[in-house]
Amino acid sequence: MDSAGTMIAFHLSVPYGLGIVSEQDVYDALKHGSLAGIASPAKDILASLFTENSPTSILKAAYECGSSVENVQKLYEEIIGMPFPPSPEWEKVTL
Repeated sequence: MDSAGTMIAFHLSVPYGLGIVSEQDVYDALKHGSLAGIASPAKDILASLFTENSPTSILKAAYECGSSVENVQKLYEEIIGMPFPPSPEWEKVTL
């Protein structure tokens, strides 16, 4: 479990059953800046990405998959528009 993407997927899946969120789900969301195209229940669980993970882990995973900070911010804005609670830690880093 060396990659941030794997660690995030594992962390998010633990309460629901291992393997529900895959490393690829994490990378797809970060790379495309959206949860569109990700199947449920992984999509629903990924909505807690920013409240359940540190900005450092998220940015490391974004780097691993070749995403940009702009796409990650777009994903964040999509998630808080659903509405899910904002992440003060993420906003501290990006605002």
